[in-house]
Amino acid sequence: MVEGRIAECQPWPGCQWVSSDIGIAQTYESHALPGAPAHLSIIVVLEGEAELALGVERCRLLAGQSALLDYDVPDDNVPNDTPPPSLSARHVAQPRVRAINLTLLKAPQPQASHLSSHSSPPISPWLERLALGHGCRRLSLSDALLRSLEESLQWPAGAPGTELMTEGLALQMLGQALQHGGGADSGEHRAPEPAGALSPRDRTLLARVHAELERHPGRAHSLDALARIACMSPSALRRKYRCHYGRSLFDQLREFRLRLAHRLLREGLPVQEAARHAATAMRPTSPPPSASSTAWHLGR
Repeated sequence: MVEGRIAECQPWPGCQWVSSDIGIAQTYESHALPGAPAHLSIIVVLEGEAELALGVERCRLLAGQSALLDYDVPDDNVPNDTPPPSLSARHVAQPRVRAINLTLLKAPQPQASHLSSHSSPPISPWLERLALGHGCRRLSLSDALLRSLEESLQWPAGAPGTELMTEGLALQMLGQALQHGGGADSGEHRAPEPAGALSPRDRTLLARVHAELERHPGRAHSLDALARIACMSPSALRRKYRCHYGRSLFDQLREFRLRLAHRLLREGLPVQEAARHAATAMRPTSPPPSASSTAWHLGR
């Protein structure tokens, strides 16, 4: 049903890091056990898709999208016949899913020296600020952090420094969750535009851009030129293209160039010449947005 690699570690007591790079042959569902403890989770989908259900809330994550999940449990003042909150995930059959799940228990955890070679960071005050009160909220993580998370999937297990680098990424995820959409009092709900919200005109124009990349992968495409084809701003094109196709323009262009290089190799072109077509990068002609601009954030 599932094949691939799943790695787990504990950056510090009460924190669990799970990275997965798997293929799913058959759709299935998983459910939290009745005795599961209260926790906060940050789920990041790097490739493929994931579907979460927390009570009546539903959340579908595509490539480059993230969510903060607050799983709470009844306290001692709640009658025993009150059903526990339901938490489940639907794993859709797909060739590849790459994801990161960072989970932090809400209950204080004692320091255990055999789990970590260094002191755990003071996370408790931040957990209170991230708390949603049993709910799920979209997050917007930076491009730089998403690239680092992708690189972490290639780290060899047990290599020197891996534990420290994993802890650093976990802290970055928590920090950006606080900055960009964490907690019930965090202000703006930074949810990405759902695919169903795209108009028929948007979908037609996005298909035109997609076809341009597929027909001419060897060209030095610029974001401005593609935006003109789509009749929208560069930032709108980036956001809507990812929303519709589940990946960035650059990732899609890279796939088309790799296909081109593979075809040229089959036709007998020298390896260096074929590689030149695959290695050409998209050439930006617009000045990069400021650090606060939403154009830099995936999943918006």
